[in-house]
Amino acid sequence: MCWISFVLDVTSRAVLASRVVRSLSMQLAKLTLDEAIAVLRAQGHHESILAQSDGGSDFTSDLVHQGCLKDGSWVRCKVSQPGGTGLLERLNRTSKDQFAFRQDWQSMADVRTAMPNVHRWYNHERRHSAPLYATPWSTLTSSANARNAA
Repeated sequence: MCWISFVLDVTSRAVLASRVVRSLSMQLAKLTLDEAIAVLRAQGHHESILAQSDGGSDFTSDLVHQGCLKDGSWVRCKVSQPGGTGLLERLNRTSKDQFAFRQDWQSMADVRTAMPNVHRWYNHERRHSAPLYATPWSTLTSSANARNAA
């Protein structure tokens, strides 16, 4: 059994980073968050971030909090909160239905190898109703372009 930790941009719904792990840990959560922030910066998003998570111990640790404070702030979300964990729960369900449960995975290495294809499909091919039926990546990059042009 394995876990997949995702970091999602709330505004665009883009998957910024993911990590396939045997068990959850604060170190792996921090590494995944750092990777996601690097993706945002590379796309031209240089403003302060607001990291939101559920109450899982891997995300509520001091290590993750300190990482968030370096680039912005952190809040614990409730499922009913607008822009909260409901978006990530939807991503989890979609990734299970469209990816995880459709394969007979032999190893964690197989899952890790497939993750770039999952990101490509989710970010560049699958249109989402919330950002006006655009792909998450087009929404993410167009918002960065608009900010950088201003």
